[in-house]
Amino acid sequence: MDSSYTWIFIVGVVVFFLVIIVLLCFTKAGGDRLFLGGTDDPECASEFEETPSLLATLSEDARISYEQAKVFQQRYPPDSIPTDITLSQFVSIQEKGVSAFEFEGDMESNSFVSARTEIQFFSGENCVQTNLPLPRNQDVYYWEAKMFEKPTTTTVAVGVATKPYPYFRLPGWNRHSIAFFSDTGYKHFNNPFQGKPYGAAFQEGDVVGVGYRHRSGTIFFTRNGRRLDDACTGLRWNLFPTIGANGPCQVHVNLGQMGFVFVEANVKKWGLAPMHGTLAPPPAYGLEAGSLLLERGTAGAEGATTPTITTTSTTTNTTISPSRSHPPIFNSSRTRNIQQSYDEDDDERPLIQIDIPQNNGNSNRYPPHSPPEYSTFPRSPAIRPPALTRYASDTDTDDNISASSSSSSTCGSSNNSSAGLVSHQNTNRGLLFD
Repeated sequence: MDSSYTWIFIVGVVVFFLVIIVLLCFTKAGGDRLFLGGTDDPECASEFEETPSLLATLSEDARISYEQAKVFQQRYPPDSIPTDITLSQFVSIQEKGVSAFEFEGDMESNSFVSARTEIQFFSGENCVQTNLPLPRNQDVYYWEAKMFEKPTTTTVAVGVATKPYPYFRLPGWNRHSIAFFSDTGYKHFNNPFQGKPYGAAFQEGDVVGVGYRHRSGTIFFTRNGRRLDDACTGLRWNLFPTIGANGPCQVHVNLGQMGFVFVEANVKKWGLAPMHGTLAPPPAYGLEAGSLLLERGTAGAEGATTPTITTTSTTTNTTISPSRSHPPIFNSSRTRNIQQSYDEDDDERPLIQIDIPQNNGNSNRYPPHSPPEYSTFPRSPAIRPPALTRYASDTDTDDNISASSSSSSTCGSSNNSSAGLVSHQNTNRGLLFD
């Protein structure tokens, strides 16, 4: 009986360890690492020892830059800011594809980024990084950089680094970064003093590729479509494509928006994202989507009045009374006709109407008040002061006609002249002063 319990215990322990092994095999962070036996690249696993002899190999400016970079990374380690791809960034990648990735130029660096992936370096040591890290959805991610313009005196470093990374340093010179250098063909990993022989130097027109296998944290490089050996193994951070230079040059980067020089990357589709987005755009608004225009905003709604100013030319026939004058009155029927004409053509009517008074430019030519009148006859139009035109209503016209008729019985020939003016006003609907 005791032996049976012993066998059950042994079998349970064995099954438990088997489950742990299977889980580790299918974990993104440690699947390949389990079978590597923990033997990462010794160069990647060990830190170089800073000695006075190594510091003596640096120039004064290089030593100051090195000390500043050390202080920068002590204040801002790789985990000081969140660098994981957020949900909104993931949705952006689905909508835009590889266009969601772009290089971000620092305002303090001597570099300029155009068209998302075209980098222009001017002078001094500086680097640029992408806005998003390398994803972890597929096994391998790959991108290439072409030396579009590169003088022989300029050194270009192509690689990956964590963020934040000192913008005034080349990748590979500080912790958690690795790069392939153009002047010597060496690879630098966390070491600004000594590099390791890796490949041939590259010049203007060459294409350098960088591949990342995130399960094992392996970095490899290609040169003009030919794959080189693995450069490092065991990088577990969120890595950003990084390019640096110490002089004027121009580098064009292919993150997957076009075909690669490395054929295997094209066949296996190792780009950072699809060329085009896979998420459908939002539906268009309109009648097809069930959206209807319920009401159009109009001027002069309930509780608000919209004054309309009506003006006519100075050649309009007017009637002037010699006794007194009144300010012009707006014709309500005329205003209603104009408002009705707007309502009939509602499609072309603006949403908001602001009536601006018209000025014919003659307001400063004459004084604001008319001079005293010494005659019953109207003045000449050449000396008549401009005035706003009003249109007399039918009621006002009838009242004036009746008033003129009653006055004509007592006033003789001069009243007949006034009656003639009133009848002329009844015909032309001109300006009336009582």
